[in-house]
Amino acid sequence: MTVDETLDIRTEDGVVIARLKGEIDLANARAIGSQIAGTVTNDATGVVLDLADTSYLDSSGVHLVFDLHERLRARQQRLVLAIPAGSRIRRVLELVNVESVIPVLPDVEEAKSAAREPPPAE
Repeated sequence: MTVDETLDIRTEDGVVIARLKGEIDLANARAIGSQIAGTVTNDATGVVLDLADTSYLDSSGVHLVFDLHERLRARQQRLVLAIPAGSRIRRVLELVNVESVIPVLPDVEEAKSAAREPPPAE
């Protein structure tokens, strides 16, 4: 799948929502990360990464999530993941303890609310 087929980006109420579909792997993770990062304006409060329609996430995809978090944190913006409970992708991210640094919520609306909150001080 091409990046255009895999990624849908829109902005709602100052929050960028990036919906990833299909497989996120070595072949497309870097391009997806660059496209998302390039879409986030300085006035956006945060980004919701919607992984509800993501069927596969390899280590490149995991790296994309953590890298995007770091980029946004440096700009005082917040990354929040929207992943339904019971999703295979959620299990993958639980194994790498993503919730210790990035909020994971079950749907986009909840994630959007969380993305509007200021990032925690570190």
